[in-house]
Amino acid sequence: MNSFCSSLESLHMENWVSPGLEPPSGSSSTEDEVDGYIENPSQGTNSSFEEFRSLKFQVRFRNLFTTAPNALRCPLPCFNWADSNEVWTNMLKKELTFQKDCGLFENHPELQPRMRSILLDWLSEVCEVYRLHKETFALAIDFIDRYLSVTKNIPKTQLQLIGISALFVAAKLEEIYPPKLTEFAYVTDSACSESEIIRQEMILVKALKWNLSPMTANAWLGVYLQVANIDHIQDQELGFVFPQYSTHAFIQISRLCDLSLMDVGSLNFRYSVIAASALYHHTNEELVMEVTGYNWADLYPCIKWMAPFARAILDVGQSPIKFFQNINAEDCHNIQTHNVDMALVDRAAVHQAAYKEKEKESPTSLDLSAQLVGLLTPPANKTRPTEEFTDEEPVSS
Repeated sequence: MNSFCSSLESLHMENWVSPGLEPPSGSSSTEDEVDGYIENPSQGTNSSFEEFRSLKFQVRFRNLFTTAPNALRCPLPCFNWADSNEVWTNMLKKELTFQKDCGLFENHPELQPRMRSILLDWLSEVCEVYRLHKETFALAIDFIDRYLSVTKNIPKTQLQLIGISALFVAAKLEEIYPPKLTEFAYVTDSACSESEIIRQEMILVKALKWNLSPMTANAWLGVYLQVANIDHIQDQELGFVFPQYSTHAFIQISRLCDLSLMDVGSLNFRYSVIAASALYHHTNEELVMEVTGYNWADLYPCIKWMAPFARAILDVGQSPIKFFQNINAEDCHNIQTHNVDMALVDRAAVHQAAYKEKEKESPTSLDLSAQLVGLLTPPANKTRPTEEFTDEEPVSS
Protein backbone atom coordinates (compact mmCIF):
# COMPACT_ATOMS: atom_id res chain seq x y z
CA MET A 1 0.00 0.00 0.00
CA ASN A 2 2.71 2.48 0.91
CA SER A 3 4.01 2.84 -2.63
CA PHE A 4 4.45 6.58 -2.00
CA CYS A 5 7.65 6.19 0.04
CA SER A 6 9.14 3.66 -2.34
CA SER A 7 8.38 5.96 -5.28
CA LEU A 8 10.11 8.88 -3.58
CA GLU A 9 13.12 6.73 -2.79
CA SER A 10 13.50 6.03 -6.49
CA LEU A 11 14.14 9.71 -7.16
CA HIS A 12 17.83 10.66 -7.20
CA MET A 13 19.23 13.15 -4.73
CA GLU A 14 20.22 15.57 -7.45
CA ASN A 15 16.64 15.75 -8.69
CA TRP A 16 15.15 16.83 -5.38
CA VAL A 17 15.84 20.46 -6.18
CA SER A 18 14.01 21.84 -9.16
CA PRO A 19 16.16 23.57 -11.81
CA GLY A 20 16.75 27.19 -11.05
CA LEU A 21 16.00 26.89 -7.32
CA GLU A 22 18.59 27.46 -4.66
CA PRO A 23 19.08 24.73 -2.03
CA PRO A 24 18.01 25.55 1.49
CA SER A 25 20.55 27.24 3.67
CA GLY A 26 20.94 26.56 7.36
CA SER A 27 18.31 24.63 9.21
CA SER A 28 15.64 22.71 7.30
CA SER A 29 13.01 23.34 9.96
CA THR A 30 9.77 24.88 8.85
CA GLU A 31 7.17 27.06 10.50
CA ASP A 32 4.01 25.06 10.03
CA GLU A 33 1.47 27.34 11.65
CA VAL A 34 0.91 30.26 9.32
CA ASP A 35 -1.77 32.82 8.73
CA GLY A 36 -0.59 34.09 5.37
CA TYR A 37 -2.69 33.93 2.23
CA ILE A 38 -1.43 34.10 -1.33
CA GLU A 39 -3.39 35.41 -4.25
CA ASN A 40 -2.23 35.35 -7.86
CA PRO A 41 -3.14 38.43 -9.84
CA SER A 42 -4.98 37.56 -13.02
CA GLN A 43 -3.17 38.50 -16.19
CA GLY A 44 -5.26 39.78 -19.02
CA THR A 45 -4.60 40.04 -22.73
CA ASN A 46 -5.81 42.27 -25.52
CA SER A 47 -5.33 39.61 -28.18
CA SER A 48 -8.32 39.05 -30.38
CA PHE A 49 -10.34 35.92 -30.85
CA GLU A 50 -8.73 35.35 -34.25
CA GLU A 51 -5.23 35.57 -32.80
CA PHE A 52 -6.00 32.85 -30.30
CA ARG A 53 -7.59 30.63 -32.94
CA SER A 54 -4.61 31.04 -35.30
CA LEU A 55 -2.32 29.26 -32.78
CA LYS A 56 0.36 31.80 -33.67
CA PHE A 57 -0.17 33.75 -30.48
CA GLN A 58 2.12 32.22 -27.86
CA VAL A 59 1.38 33.02 -24.23
CA ARG A 60 2.74 32.15 -20.87
CA PHE A 61 -0.50 31.37 -19.08
CA ARG A 62 -0.91 31.97 -15.39
CA ASN A 63 -4.59 32.01 -14.46
CA LEU A 64 -5.19 33.83 -17.74
CA PHE A 65 -8.63 35.29 -18.35
CA THR A 66 -9.70 37.39 -21.30
CA THR A 67 -13.18 37.62 -19.83
CA ALA A 68 -13.55 38.77 -16.23
CA PRO A 69 -14.91 35.87 -14.14
CA ASN A 70 -17.83 37.93 -12.87
CA ALA A 71 -18.73 38.82 -16.46
CA LEU A 72 -19.15 35.26 -17.72
CA ARG A 73 -22.51 34.39 -19.22
CA CYS A 74 -24.63 32.25 -16.90
CA PRO A 75 -25.52 28.93 -18.62
CA LEU A 76 -27.77 27.72 -15.80
CA PRO A 77 -31.52 27.37 -16.40
CA CYS A 78 -34.09 29.29 -14.40
CA PHE A 79 -34.78 27.87 -10.94
CA ASN A 80 -37.87 28.31 -8.78
CA TRP A 81 -35.84 27.83 -5.59
CA ALA A 82 -33.09 30.41 -6.26
CA ASP A 83 -31.89 33.06 -8.67
CA SER A 84 -29.76 31.10 -11.15
CA ASN A 85 -27.62 34.18 -11.87
CA GLU A 86 -26.89 34.53 -8.16
CA VAL A 87 -26.02 30.84 -7.89
CA TRP A 88 -23.65 31.18 -10.83
CA THR A 89 -22.07 34.33 -9.37
CA ASN A 90 -21.43 32.59 -6.05
CA MET A 91 -19.77 29.68 -7.84
CA LEU A 92 -17.45 32.08 -9.66
CA LYS A 93 -16.67 33.99 -6.48
CA LYS A 94 -15.31 30.81 -4.92
CA GLU A 95 -12.70 30.58 -7.65
CA LEU A 96 -11.54 34.07 -6.84
CA THR A 97 -11.43 33.29 -3.11
CA PHE A 98 -9.70 29.90 -3.16
CA GLN A 99 -6.47 30.80 -4.92
CA LYS A 100 -3.35 28.67 -5.49
CA ASP A 101 0.20 29.79 -6.22
CA CYS A 102 1.38 28.42 -9.56
CA GLY A 103 4.99 28.98 -8.42
CA LEU A 104 4.59 27.29 -5.05
CA PHE A 105 7.65 25.04 -5.51
CA GLU A 106 9.87 28.11 -5.43
CA ASN A 107 9.06 28.33 -1.72
CA HIS A 108 9.93 24.66 -1.09
CA PRO A 109 13.48 23.91 -2.30
CA GLU A 110 13.35 20.29 -1.08
CA LEU A 111 10.23 19.53 -3.12
CA GLN A 112 9.83 19.08 -6.84
CA PRO A 113 6.75 18.73 -9.06
CA ARG A 114 7.17 14.99 -9.57
CA MET A 115 6.89 14.43 -5.82
CA ARG A 116 3.46 16.04 -5.94
CA SER A 117 2.46 13.72 -8.78
CA ILE A 118 3.61 10.67 -6.84
CA LEU A 119 1.70 11.83 -3.78
CA LEU A 120 -1.54 12.31 -5.74
CA ASP A 121 -1.08 8.93 -7.42
CA TRP A 122 -0.80 7.28 -4.01
CA LEU A 123 -3.78 9.20 -2.60
CA SER A 124 -5.90 8.10 -5.55
CA GLU A 125 -5.02 4.49 -4.73
CA VAL A 126 -5.97 5.02 -1.09
CA CYS A 127 -9.31 6.50 -2.18
CA GLU A 128 -10.16 3.41 -4.21
CA VAL A 129 -9.22 1.07 -1.36
CA TYR A 130 -11.57 2.86 1.04
CA ARG A 131 -14.25 3.62 -1.58
CA LEU A 132 -13.92 7.37 -1.18
CA HIS A 133 -15.71 9.71 -3.55
CA LYS A 134 -14.15 11.69 -6.37
CA GLU A 135 -15.08 14.91 -4.63
CA THR A 136 -13.11 13.78 -1.56
CA PHE A 137 -10.04 13.27 -3.72
CA ALA A 138 -10.58 16.62 -5.44
CA LEU A 139 -10.86 18.41 -2.10
CA ALA A 140 -7.65 16.77 -0.87
CA ILE A 141 -5.79 18.01 -3.96
CA ASP A 142 -7.05 21.53 -3.38
CA PHE A 143 -6.09 21.48 0.30
CA ILE A 144 -2.57 20.26 -0.50
CA ASP A 145 -1.96 22.87 -3.19
CA ARG A 146 -3.34 25.76 -1.16
CA TYR A 147 -1.41 24.67 1.92
CA LEU A 148 1.85 24.54 -0.04
CA SER A 149 0.96 27.96 -1.46
CA VAL A 150 0.94 29.63 1.96
CA THR A 151 3.88 27.82 3.58
CA LYS A 152 7.60 27.76 3.01
CA ASN A 153 10.45 25.26 3.25
CA ILE A 154 8.36 22.12 3.69
CA PRO A 155 10.78 19.17 3.92
CA LYS A 156 10.16 16.17 1.70
CA THR A 157 9.71 13.99 4.78
CA GLN A 158 6.48 15.87 5.62
CA LEU A 159 4.86 15.58 2.21
CA GLN A 160 3.11 12.28 2.87
CA LEU A 161 1.86 13.55 6.24
CA ILE A 162 0.41 16.64 4.55
CA GLY A 163 -1.24 14.49 1.90
CA ILE A 164 -2.87 11.99 4.24
CA SER A 165 -3.98 14.80 6.58
CA ALA A 166 -5.59 16.64 3.67
CA LEU A 167 -7.42 13.45 2.70
CA PHE A 168 -8.46 12.95 6.33
CA VAL A 169 -10.03 16.43 6.41
CA ALA A 170 -11.66 15.98 3.00
CA ALA A 171 -13.17 12.62 3.99
CA LYS A 172 -14.72 14.08 7.14
CA LEU A 173 -16.29 16.83 5.04
CA GLU A 174 -17.54 14.74 2.13
CA GLU A 175 -18.08 11.15 3.26
CA ILE A 176 -21.07 9.96 5.28
CA TYR A 177 -18.95 7.27 6.93
CA PRO A 178 -15.31 8.34 6.61
CA PRO A 179 -12.53 5.89 7.48
CA LYS A 180 -11.29 6.02 11.05
CA LEU A 181 -8.11 7.84 11.97
CA THR A 182 -6.38 4.52 12.60
CA GLU A 183 -7.00 3.50 8.99
CA PHE A 184 -5.43 6.68 7.65
CA ALA A 185 -2.37 6.05 9.79
CA TYR A 186 -2.30 2.39 8.71
CA VAL A 187 -2.08 3.12 4.96
CA THR A 188 1.11 5.12 5.52
CA ASP A 189 2.83 1.96 6.74
CA SER A 190 3.69 3.62 10.09
CA ALA A 191 5.27 6.61 8.37
CA CYS A 192 2.64 8.86 9.98
CA SER A 193 1.22 8.32 13.45
CA GLU A 194 -2.32 9.17 14.55
CA SER A 195 -1.11 12.02 16.73
CA GLU A 196 0.93 13.46 13.84
CA ILE A 197 -2.10 13.37 11.53
CA ILE A 198 -4.26 15.14 14.11
CA ARG A 199 -1.63 17.80 14.68
CA GLN A 200 -1.11 18.31 10.94
CA GLU A 201 -4.87 18.52 10.47
CA MET A 202 -5.06 21.51 12.80
CA ILE A 203 -2.06 23.14 11.16
CA LEU A 204 -3.58 22.65 7.72
CA VAL A 205 -7.04 24.05 8.47
CA LYS A 206 -5.50 27.02 10.25
CA ALA A 207 -3.24 27.74 7.27
CA LEU A 208 -6.28 27.55 4.98
CA LYS A 209 -8.20 29.86 7.34
CA TRP A 210 -10.90 27.17 7.56
CA ASN A 211 -11.88 27.85 3.93
CA LEU A 212 -12.67 24.24 3.13
CA SER A 213 -15.43 24.38 0.51
CA PRO A 214 -13.89 25.17 -2.88
CA MET A 215 -15.67 24.59 -6.16
CA THR A 216 -13.49 21.76 -7.46
CA ALA A 217 -12.94 20.61 -11.04
CA ASN A 218 -15.09 17.59 -10.22
CA ALA A 219 -17.94 19.84 -9.09
CA TRP A 220 -17.66 22.04 -12.18
CA LEU A 221 -17.73 19.00 -14.43
CA GLY A 222 -20.95 17.82 -12.81
CA VAL A 223 -22.55 21.21 -13.46
CA TYR A 224 -21.42 21.26 -17.09
CA LEU A 225 -22.75 17.77 -17.79
CA GLN A 226 -26.02 18.63 -16.10
CA VAL A 227 -26.41 21.73 -18.27
CA ALA A 228 -25.55 19.68 -21.36
CA ASN A 229 -28.38 17.29 -20.47
CA ILE A 230 -30.89 19.97 -19.48
CA ASP A 231 -33.14 19.27 -22.49
CA HIS A 232 -33.73 15.76 -21.18
CA ILE A 233 -34.44 16.59 -17.55
CA GLN A 234 -38.18 16.41 -17.09
CA ASP A 235 -38.36 18.81 -14.17
CA GLN A 236 -35.87 21.44 -15.27
CA GLU A 237 -36.27 23.47 -12.08
CA LEU A 238 -36.08 20.93 -9.27
CA GLY A 239 -34.66 18.13 -11.42
CA PHE A 240 -31.45 20.09 -11.98
CA VAL A 241 -30.51 19.51 -8.35
CA PHE A 242 -30.17 15.77 -8.89
CA PRO A 243 -27.39 14.44 -11.17
CA GLN A 244 -28.84 13.28 -14.49
CA TYR A 245 -26.21 12.63 -17.13
CA SER A 246 -24.26 9.82 -18.73
CA THR A 247 -22.08 8.00 -16.19
CA HIS A 248 -19.82 6.88 -19.04
CA ALA A 249 -19.22 10.48 -20.08
CA PHE A 250 -18.52 11.52 -16.51
CA ILE A 251 -15.97 8.73 -15.95
CA GLN A 252 -14.00 9.49 -19.11
CA ILE A 253 -13.90 13.25 -18.71
CA SER A 254 -13.11 13.13 -14.98
CA ARG A 255 -10.22 10.80 -15.77
CA LEU A 256 -8.70 13.48 -18.00
CA CYS A 257 -9.25 16.03 -15.23
CA ASP A 258 -7.46 13.77 -12.72
CA LEU A 259 -4.51 13.22 -15.05
CA SER A 260 -4.21 16.94 -15.74
CA LEU A 261 -4.43 17.83 -12.05
CA MET A 262 -1.49 15.53 -11.33
CA ASP A 263 0.70 17.85 -13.39
CA VAL A 264 1.96 21.01 -11.75
CA GLY A 265 0.92 22.96 -14.85
CA SER A 266 -2.68 22.65 -13.68
CA LEU A 267 -1.93 25.27 -11.03
CA ASN A 268 -1.98 27.88 -13.81
CA PHE A 269 -5.69 27.40 -14.39
CA ARG A 270 -8.92 27.66 -12.46
CA TYR A 271 -10.91 24.49 -11.89
CA SER A 272 -13.77 25.68 -14.08
CA VAL A 273 -11.37 26.11 -16.99
CA ILE A 274 -9.78 22.69 -16.43
CA ALA A 275 -13.19 20.99 -16.40
CA ALA A 276 -14.30 22.91 -19.51
CA SER A 277 -11.10 22.03 -21.36
CA ALA A 278 -11.46 18.35 -20.49
CA LEU A 279 -15.03 18.49 -21.78
CA TYR A 280 -13.77 20.00 -25.04
CA HIS A 281 -11.26 17.20 -25.59
CA HIS A 282 -14.09 14.67 -25.37
CA THR A 283 -16.75 16.56 -27.28
CA ASN A 284 -16.62 19.70 -29.39
CA GLU A 285 -16.31 23.45 -29.25
CA GLU A 286 -20.00 24.12 -29.81
CA LEU A 287 -21.11 22.20 -26.72
CA VAL A 288 -18.39 23.63 -24.48
CA MET A 289 -19.21 27.23 -25.37
CA GLU A 290 -22.91 26.51 -24.76
CA VAL A 291 -22.66 24.90 -21.33
CA THR A 292 -19.72 26.73 -19.71
CA GLY A 293 -20.29 30.41 -20.49
CA TYR A 294 -16.70 30.75 -21.72
CA ASN A 295 -15.48 31.71 -25.18
CA TRP A 296 -12.60 30.18 -27.10
CA ALA A 297 -10.09 32.84 -26.06
CA ASP A 298 -10.74 32.05 -22.38
CA LEU A 299 -10.18 28.31 -22.81
CA TYR A 300 -7.51 28.17 -25.51
CA PRO A 301 -4.41 28.20 -23.24
CA CYS A 302 -5.73 25.35 -21.09
CA ILE A 303 -7.01 23.35 -24.06
CA LYS A 304 -3.61 23.65 -25.67
CA TRP A 305 -1.80 22.66 -22.48
CA MET A 306 -4.14 19.70 -21.89
CA ALA A 307 -3.79 18.23 -25.40
CA PRO A 308 -0.84 15.91 -24.52
CA PHE A 309 -2.78 14.49 -21.55
CA ALA A 310 -5.81 13.79 -23.74
CA ARG A 311 -3.53 12.11 -26.28
CA ALA A 312 -1.99 9.93 -23.57
CA ILE A 313 -5.43 8.71 -22.50
CA LEU A 314 -6.34 8.10 -26.13
CA ASP A 315 -3.28 5.84 -26.37
CA VAL A 316 -4.38 3.56 -23.52
CA GLY A 317 -8.11 3.60 -24.20
CA GLN A 318 -11.20 4.40 -22.18
CA SER A 319 -11.70 3.45 -18.56
CA PRO A 320 -14.62 1.16 -17.68
CA ILE A 321 -16.95 1.90 -14.78
CA LYS A 322 -15.94 -0.11 -11.73
CA PHE A 323 -18.57 -1.59 -9.47
CA PHE A 324 -17.99 -2.06 -5.75
CA GLN A 325 -19.55 -4.31 -3.18
CA ASN A 326 -22.00 -2.52 -0.87
CA ILE A 327 -22.00 0.52 -3.18
CA ASN A 328 -25.16 1.24 -5.18
CA ALA A 329 -24.57 0.85 -8.91
CA GLU A 330 -25.97 4.37 -9.41
CA ASP A 331 -23.20 5.79 -7.21
CA CYS A 332 -20.22 3.78 -8.44
CA HIS A 333 -19.22 6.44 -10.96
CA ASN A 334 -18.68 8.83 -8.04
CA ILE A 335 -16.07 6.58 -6.40
CA GLN A 336 -12.49 7.65 -7.01
CA THR A 337 -10.69 4.84 -8.83
CA HIS A 338 -6.99 4.44 -9.45
CA ASN A 339 -7.33 4.75 -13.23
CA VAL A 340 -4.54 7.34 -13.52
CA ASP A 341 -1.04 6.38 -12.44
CA MET A 342 2.55 7.53 -12.88
CA ALA A 343 2.94 5.45 -16.04
CA LEU A 344 0.18 7.51 -17.64
CA VAL A 345 1.74 10.71 -16.31
CA ASP A 346 5.06 9.73 -17.91
CA ARG A 347 3.29 8.93 -21.19
CA ALA A 348 1.72 12.39 -21.13
CA ALA A 349 5.16 13.92 -20.49
CA VAL A 350 6.46 12.25 -23.66
CA HIS A 351 3.59 13.75 -25.63
CA GLN A 352 4.26 17.14 -24.04
CA ALA A 353 7.83 17.07 -25.32
CA ALA A 354 6.65 15.96 -28.76
CA TYR A 355 4.04 18.73 -28.91
CA LYS A 356 6.61 21.37 -27.98
CA GLU A 357 9.00 20.14 -30.64
CA LYS A 358 6.25 20.04 -33.24
CA GLU A 359 5.12 23.52 -32.30
CA LYS A 360 8.63 24.88 -32.81
CA GLU A 361 8.71 23.45 -36.32
CA SER A 362 5.17 24.47 -37.32
CA PRO A 363 3.17 26.54 -34.80
CA THR A 364 -0.07 26.18 -36.80
CA SER A 365 0.00 22.40 -37.17
CA LEU A 366 -0.98 21.33 -33.66
CA ASP A 367 -4.16 19.28 -33.31
CA LEU A 368 -5.50 20.43 -29.95
CA SER A 369 -8.56 18.21 -29.86
CA ALA A 370 -8.09 14.54 -29.11
CA GLN A 371 -11.81 13.91 -29.73
CA LEU A 372 -11.68 10.71 -27.71
CA VAL A 373 -15.35 9.82 -28.01
CA GLY A 374 -18.46 11.63 -29.16
CA LEU A 375 -20.06 11.53 -25.74
CA LEU A 376 -22.38 14.50 -25.80
CA THR A 377 -24.43 16.67 -28.10
CA PRO A 378 -25.20 20.36 -27.47
CA PRO A 379 -28.53 21.15 -25.81
CA ALA A 380 -30.95 22.21 -28.52
CA ASN A 381 -33.00 24.46 -26.27
CA LYS A 382 -33.80 24.99 -22.64
CA THR A 383 -37.53 24.27 -22.73
CA ARG A 384 -38.24 20.78 -24.06
CA PRO A 385 -36.41 17.60 -25.18
CA THR A 386 -35.74 17.25 -28.90
CA GLU A 387 -33.46 14.25 -29.40
CA GLU A 388 -31.71 11.53 -27.45
CA PHE A 389 -28.74 12.75 -25.42
CA THR A 390 -26.86 9.46 -25.08
CA ASP A 391 -27.32 5.78 -25.57
CA GLU A 392 -26.67 5.16 -21.89
CA GLU A 393 -29.08 5.46 -19.05
CA PRO A 394 -28.60 8.74 -17.17
CA VAL A 395 -27.63 8.59 -13.55
CA SER A 396 -30.18 9.78 -11.05
CA SER A 397 -29.22 9.92 -7.43
